[in-house]
Amino acid sequence: MVNPSAKQDPEALLAAKLASLPTTPGCYLFIDKAGAVVYVGKAKSLRSRVRSYFQESGSDARYFIPILRKIVADLETVVTATEKEAAVLENELVKQHKPRFNVKLRDDKDFLCLKLDTQKAWPMLETVRRPAPDKARYFGPYHSATSARRTLHLVNKHFQLRTCSDTEMASRRRPCLQYQIKRCLAPCVMDVDRELYTEMVRSVALFLEGRHDELTGELTTRMRDASRELEFERAAIYRDQLRAVEAVREAQRVVYVKDVDQDVVGIYREGTLVEVEVILVRRGRVTDTLSFSLRNMELPDDEVLGGFLNEYYGVASTTIPDEVLVPVLPDGAEGVAEWLGDRRGRKVALFVPQRGPRVDLLKMANENAAHAFREKQRSSDDLEARLEEIRERLRLPTLPRRIECCDISHLGGGDTVGSIVALLDGQPDKKRYRSFNVKSVADGDDYAAMYEVLSRRFRRGKAARQASPASTADSEAAPGAEGAPESDVMEGVTESDMMESDPAESDALESDATEGDLADEDIGSATASDAPPETEGTPVSAAAERESAGSGGDVSRRAEAGGGEWDLPDLFVVDGGRGQLQVALSAARDLGLHGLPIVGLAKERETQTGEKLVDRVYLPGQKNGIPLRSTSSALFFLARARDEAHRFANHARKRLGKARRLRSEIEDIPGLGSAVRTALLRELGSMEGVRRATDAQILGVTGVTKRHLSALRKVIPSPESSQPDAPAEDTGDLSKARGLTR
Repeated sequence: MVNPSAKQDPEALLAAKLASLPTTPGCYLFIDKAGAVVYVGKAKSLRSRVRSYFQESGSDARYFIPILRKIVADLETVVTATEKEAAVLENELVKQHKPRFNVKLRDDKDFLCLKLDTQKAWPMLETVRRPAPDKARYFGPYHSATSARRTLHLVNKHFQLRTCSDTEMASRRRPCLQYQIKRCLAPCVMDVDRELYTEMVRSVALFLEGRHDELTGELTTRMRDASRELEFERAAIYRDQLRAVEAVREAQRVVYVKDVDQDVVGIYREGTLVEVEVILVRRGRVTDTLSFSLRNMELPDDEVLGGFLNEYYGVASTTIPDEVLVPVLPDGAEGVAEWLGDRRGRKVALFVPQRGPRVDLLKMANENAAHAFREKQRSSDDLEARLEEIRERLRLPTLPRRIECCDISHLGGGDTVGSIVALLDGQPDKKRYRSFNVKSVADGDDYAAMYEVLSRRFRRGKAARQASPASTADSEAAPGAEGAPESDVMEGVTESDMMESDPAESDALESDATEGDLADEDIGSATASDAPPETEGTPVSAAAERESAGSGGDVSRRAEAGGGEWDLPDLFVVDGGRGQLQVALSAARDLGLHGLPIVGLAKERETQTGEKLVDRVYLPGQKNGIPLRSTSSALFFLARARDEAHRFANHARKRLGKARRLRSEIEDIPGLGSAVRTALLRELGSMEGVRRATDAQILGVTGVTKRHLSALRKVIPSPESSQPDAPAEDTGDLSKARGLTR
């Protein structure tokens, strides 16, 4: 987009465009003074719709109109032949420009969906984030990862589809544990009836579509047929599936007796905060409810709802019903309904109910939206109260919105790993988790390991503070300015949190984290070759960990380049009592961070007989710990940070041990990249084959050069070097000829 012409008055230019608008369907784009698209909309008549935004009459009381008139400097229109084309084009323009005022249901990731690829020989149900046009069946999207995985677990428990990947299935030689507990038919190695497996796949599809009445009838028929044929094991499978379906149906509420599928969309708003509730009704039963929170929605309800429908039903996995009930029709409703019908393959009705049971359904959806809005607001208010309790109990200067916790884990003194986890407003912020491979302390010395980990973490926090714009502005007057000794760094706590890349889903908080949740491994002062092969993360965070103890200038430059990724939290918690707290305080004070709030959290015996364990918080300069009740809000957040740090440290330690056990000798040879190492092992068979290989054989490996050969020979000598008397004429091996000339 180009900026409005500087030669012509922007208001006059805008007025001229408004006067020349056509009466045909199409899309319009509002552009601000910087040339960015701030809103995309569609209209049945561009002239009447767009001009309504700029009418001066006092009858238009929509609160977004004054804001719109202030920021919009230009507009563009795209004429379409039909309202359906306008709806399709609007969806594409929103994806292209990402306007600030349009509805966005996602941040940087998609919702989880369930994928059932019926084109495979043995289909399986799996979770995906981005549906692909691969002719597979998708179900969802699910508004939370927990809901999606709960459904997946229920299906795997009762319908016995395979759960292993295609690679695992091809390499199996015997059934896995899922077959032993009768949760899989083991098509990987067993002779499975393909007709039975196909029936299972169809049952799963009906179950996920919410067609429980149809599924119940089919399962009942199959169970009776299997009983007549004396196949009682198969009949038992159908019986268990019937019980699972009945259990789900009992939790469903019958709201409308009619053989149609419906989505009922309710809306509630307070100012720019909007809550949208979608009730899924299948064959007259409520099968699920979805809640979506929208912020900064300056537009009226009809446009918010229109944008929501485009976003929600634009996902490939969304099941489109027979009817969509809405509280207010969006502009171009006929085109939206036609677009939905094309996506579904059958006609879809989009309307506002006026009488009958549909009105009650819509009323229930609006009430649920208002209830969800109030619950989320109440959760926010409750969070403030909890944080205030922590601030008062621990005598903190500010609310501890950002909390970090450190824990050390090792196995018999080896594979020592330190972890630092982060909480943001009481919720785990997994993108900012850090793990540190401890290298420079004696085995089993928890105090020394904690000192090393915290020194490395605090050193980066200090460098980030010095590199921040606030500290730069005060550098001439405040201690800790550039050139000042480390002990003179200025005190205080920033409000920025750590940064960490999280390869796992980061949508809603999961109760059970998997190995994918492990963040980047901090390899400290070790060399690149010391890092485990499974280390993940961005090059920036890996490089930020490789400085030596005296490389403060490099740390400062990296911290400045990385922004606030290492800024210190509002509260730092160490897992332990007075001893661990003194270590943390020493690590901070040695770097001049005297104002960082640090506490220790330990679970200790309340009586001499050890009948009861209580959590105590230890504060600096205070001998006795503060006991916290199990119902205390302060304990809730601190214990969550402590438990998460413990889990994360153990997870990192297991990965480090696995990497050490599976590590190959060739990975310790400097000068050989991963591609060259892989090529050598693949073409020469093993490490023993590399040792026996001649120079000519090694140079014959794809991608290996003389430079790689030289690096390899510095560690593994040529096999011909042990036979100096062998004549060079017997072979053209370069290494033998070189041996004779020595």
